[in-house]
Amino acid sequence: WPWKRTLYTDIFNYLENYAHAKVIAFDSIIISNDTFETDSEFFNRVGKLDRLIMGSFFTRDYVNNVLMDQILKEKYSISIKDKRNQKTIDKTEYFGFSRIPEELLNKTKSIGSVLAKPDIDGVIRKIEHIFYYRGSYYPSLSLAVFLKLHPNTEFILEDKYLKSKSGSLKIPITSTNGIFSYIKWYNPQPPEYLDSHKKYSAWKILKSYDMVKKGLRPMFSPDVFKDKVVVVGATASAINDIKTTPLETNHPGVDIQATCIDNVLNDQFMIRMPDFIRYLIILIISILTLIAVVMFHPLQTAIIATLLMLGYFHFSYQCFINDIFPDIITPHLFVVFFMTVGFALRYFIEGKKKDKIQSVMGKYISKDVVEEIMKNIDEVKPGGDRAEITVLFADIRDFTTISETIEPEKVSSILNEYFGEIIPIINKYSGVLNKFMGDAILVVFGAPIYNKKHPENAVLCAIEIINKVKSLQKKWIEEGKPKIEIGAGINTGIAFVGNVGSNDRLEYTVIGDTVNVAYRIESYNKLYNTHLLISSSTYEKVKELVDVIKIDCVDIKGKAENIDIFEVVDLLQ
Repeated sequence: WPWKRTLYTDIFNYLENYAHAKVIAFDSIIISNDTFETDSEFFNRVGKLDRLIMGSFFTRDYVNNVLMDQILKEKYSISIKDKRNQKTIDKTEYFGFSRIPEELLNKTKSIGSVLAKPDIDGVIRKIEHIFYYRGSYYPSLSLAVFLKLHPNTEFILEDKYLKSKSGSLKIPITSTNGIFSYIKWYNPQPPEYLDSHKKYSAWKILKSYDMVKKGLRPMFSPDVFKDKVVVVGATASAINDIKTTPLETNHPGVDIQATCIDNVLNDQFMIRMPDFIRYLIILIISILTLIAVVMFHPLQTAIIATLLMLGYFHFSYQCFINDIFPDIITPHLFVVFFMTVGFALRYFIEGKKKDKIQSVMGKYISKDVVEEIMKNIDEVKPGGDRAEITVLFADIRDFTTISETIEPEKVSSILNEYFGEIIPIINKYSGVLNKFMGDAILVVFGAPIYNKKHPENAVLCAIEIINKVKSLQKKWIEEGKPKIEIGAGINTGIAFVGNVGSNDRLEYTVIGDTVNVAYRIESYNKLYNTHLLISSSTYEKVKELVDVIKIDCVDIKGKAENIDIFEVVDLLQ
């Protein structure tokens, strides 16, 4: 290597005159001169071959050669009725032709362009069949083979099809920047071939040619090529005719040309799916994805989306085997896109809804309880735990008497204002308003949100509530409303904290002796004319915080032993 050019003509001569091939397509271009003797022999021998098609190519670079253009137009232009508009025609025009030696251009009988342009990603998926050059039309190598087998064929060129007038060929056009069609690829020849067409080493042809001329039996019978279309080209990677295709990254260009020839001779082409069908598929898949996002659980949605994508992949496969080229990627991207947008929107809406529910629920039960429920929403069921808590029980004195002397609306107004003023105080000290009991309230400190200072918080909260009521008394008197007094009782101890009820109806509450003692202690306020009484268990926790007076050792119903109760007089600091 490099071979003498006459070795090519040995191959051509053997295939045409001994093997009787129908057509010989040369997937290469002779663009330079060799020695005078070699060129003369090569050109003369090529001129004697009727079934040979020499390779050529066109370029959009401007090359001016009037004599060559004249030879091209007179000898190799083909008859085409172009029905495209002038703007489209101008976009597909070429301005230069490969520098084939003039004598070779005069001698050879047929030429065909071997140009195979890759897409932007470097992969060859399409082939151009017609080249518009300086007012005339010229064939690709594959179309030149068709013309060799069907001479004098006239063509009609439209925006979407290149058709023979006889109707034997109809090539779908896929681009306005050239007369391209998608290549229909064939399965590789198993097991010894990676390419889709059987191949033979050129040296064996040359050896067979020598043996036939000497009257010897060739390496393989010439009948192998009889009535066949034979493509001659290089497969060595050093020749730089190795391309990337959807089948493989090292696809010999000669096999690509053979594939394109098969497409044309058998009228087999990949047809791009019509746009309206592609858009309809995208619309349907998008709607189904959005319905899944809205109607189903995220895990179920993910399963449905996966099935949609797998289903479309199977649909695409069926399209391919039926020579239809679908849009594989876009529908899958839309599934992912609408899942992402849908989940994000759902998360936003459900977050807003959750906040709204939490806000509304907070008007009926403690916000802390609501937050605890929201954090453990899947674990909400009857049950709870024992915990040390502090319970504050506060009651309006003689409320029954007051409510009998004034209108119900005024009673409601006083209660609403009273509760409206004290609830922020309860929240301030991390208390949980467990329940309203008419004019009384039960507040829990230390649960469900644990706080080790729950006794101190309970006492401070009670003091501030009492002071707040004192500040409201003057206002109520000015408004003609009755003066109200409150009493509060506080106890610290172990209680059950959790959900009570059934699976259908639950209430978050505290149960136990600790709660009962707080209730009983509060009742002694009226007897001793006090406002805030605490148990000894609470006092032991807050004695460094408050100044107290021991009131008595009282009997608490249900308790075996009497307990000490203390009045909170003031804070020590």
